[in-house]
Amino acid sequence: MLQMAIPLRLWLIEEDVSSLGKFTLFILFGMIITVGFLLNLFVIYRMTRLANGDRDQFFNGTGVYLLVMAVCDMVSLLFIFSQLVVTLFRFDFHPTVIAGLCKVSEFVSRCAYSQSMYCWLFMSGLRYLAACHPLKYSTVWRSPSSALVGVSLIVLILNLHIFASIYGDSHNGCALKIDTMSSVYNVTDIILSFALPIILIFWMDLRVLCCRAKRKSSDPLLQVVFHKLDEETEKRRASNMQRFMIITLVSLVLSFPENLLRGARVVFPNLIEPFISPALFHATKTLYFAKFSFNAFYLTSYVFDRNVLSKTSSSRQLSISIRRLEDNPSIIPRERSNTVSYRVTTPVPVLTRNSSCILLEQGENIRDWV
Repeated sequence: MLQMAIPLRLWLIEEDVSSLGKFTLFILFGMIITVGFLLNLFVIYRMTRLANGDRDQFFNGTGVYLLVMAVCDMVSLLFIFSQLVVTLFRFDFHPTVIAGLCKVSEFVSRCAYSQSMYCWLFMSGLRYLAACHPLKYSTVWRSPSSALVGVSLIVLILNLHIFASIYGDSHNGCALKIDTMSSVYNVTDIILSFALPIILIFWMDLRVLCCRAKRKSSDPLLQVVFHKLDEETEKRRASNMQRFMIITLVSLVLSFPENLLRGARVVFPNLIEPFISPALFHATKTLYFAKFSFNAFYLTSYVFDRNVLSKTSSSRQLSISIRRLEDNPSIIPRERSNTVSYRVTTPVPVLTRNSSCILLEQGENIRDWV
């Protein structure tokens, strides 16, 4: 049952904590943040090089997701740590400064966290399409990176309540005002920024495993459009997929305790708050910080940009049917080009991803095309 009287401190740090205790917390979380910052900085460096080298590959693949996710994780780490610093040394700041820093740090960190989760979700969605719906995946003109703008707007609007519900003073540090509206907003934020993305990510990743295990090679259209991988390559891909599932599971384990504790404190403050020890609270925060650092391993280990499109090699649909390919061996699938060129016909037609077809045999009537 919601109560109005209890302020929820965002960090359980007592006023009489010793200087050694403050120093320990500062060093512990500072080290975790430093590792996460450097790892995500490396991801940003790699994605920046990709963007400079091939902008089409960057924007049409998952490069833009990787970059946004790494930036969001870095921002979350920095602003959560700044919130910790304000709470540790709150007696050295003016109350107005404390209140302003608490509001801004909580707002920015929550928005960045949600954006990072949805970048992860969109990357899993592309992997799901590639494995389970390859024909649909082959006709995608661009990766839906523009959807990130819509997600950003929703996240910003959803977290505007923070400026009214978060306050800061020299007694509590950064704290949350408990009322019905702020509780509803916080629970909604937990569902939309954690529970829903994680459920969808797991569902799609499990579907990818099932699709790879049950995919049939008897579909003639798939045989023409996509290369059939050898057994060793399939085993390697299955092993990679299992590794990514483990990474997802570890990331969930790291972030689940903090989100669970946050939701329980908001919904049942009188019931939960008396039983939360500073050690338990800081343990959940440590795992939560480590999650952002661990994400960098996911970003660097999962390379999906080898399957991205370019503007000149994409089409909204496959421009020829399987019957046309079988009846007319003179039709050679190749990537769309701004200029017409010729090459030797191969015995087996091969379609690259998002390819169109050109006709080499002269005298062929264009009306016969499917």
